[in-house]
Amino acid sequence: MRKVKLSVVVCTYERGESLGECLESLAGQSYKGFEVVIIDGGSKDTTNRVIEEYGKRLKIKKVVYRGKELSRVRDRGWREANGELVSWIDDDVVVSRNWAKSIVEIMDENLRDVGGLSGPTLVKKELISGRDVFSFYDKGGLWKVLGWIWNRWFLEGGKHEVGRLFKSGAWSPGSNFRSSLRIKGLKEVDYLEACNMTLRRDLVKKVGGFDYRYTKVAEWCELDLAKRVAELGYKLVFSSKVKVHHNISRGGVYPRRTRAKERMENFFRFYFRHVYKPRPDYMVKFLTYLLFLNGYWVYKTIETKNLDWLGGWEGTVSGFLKYGRKRK
Repeated sequence: MRKVKLSVVVCTYERGESLGECLESLAGQSYKGFEVVIIDGGSKDTTNRVIEEYGKRLKIKKVVYRGKELSRVRDRGWREANGELVSWIDDDVVVSRNWAKSIVEIMDENLRDVGGLSGPTLVKKELISGRDVFSFYDKGGLWKVLGWIWNRWFLEGGKHEVGRLFKSGAWSPGSNFRSSLRIKGLKEVDYLEACNMTLRRDLVKKVGGFDYRYTKVAEWCELDLAKRVAELGYKLVFSSKVKVHHNISRGGVYPRRTRAKERMENFFRFYFRHVYKPRPDYMVKFLTYLLFLNGYWVYKTIETKNLDWLGGWEGTVSGFLKYGRKRK
């Protein structure tokens, strides 16, 4: 197949309606020199019809891969891609009209020093509750106190910053807010947004792709890949020109997020590999963050009556035993 400049990887499962909105935004791009690689988990809803319909307007390569380990699903995307640049977006993301054009221009203009790129991943206020990290924002009473603690202690006051990783292991959610649109030029960041992430394919290949040791929903596997690319000597950057809207869906693989045991193990793996330093300030922040997270798992268990959330306690122990003494 003839080489293309940009490959857009979309991993999807049972989200036909959301996927349709995503592909519609891709079909309306001002830049046309890209392909779309869809990794479908064996959907039985309207997904196939949606892909067939948009195949008339987009260069689409569909791959059916029924594996449930999302690190492997995402990894399959770049291996099927032909582009020099590979962008991963979620199937519930709508990209802005000049999104692809901006990616190509920025990456071409910064060929020697930029390895990865991300941008605003705006979330509507009514959808904010669909993300764990925002559970206690814009609420009163105890929730307001918890939100203050979250921002001042774990985020070190950086709620509206973009692309920062903190000593606790928490990350800044600033790209989800409209304030991120005011950032001018390129801003170097610690990590790239998982649902709006572009990397150079040759660098992804050089580091071996995604790490399969991030299991189940594989949170942190995307950030891990970007960090390993950065360790080759390249910058990770944020540009407000690379804007998407994240219309958070609770369909597809979303229900698998209750697997708190694996989520904690994935967190430990990333933290000790890329964040932790053997200093008292890091350890204090980290330990208090663990207490906070495990309190949250108890709350989710009570709220949903789903004991899977308590697996976070088990994952705290097993994660520390697996990764607390390792950095690789």
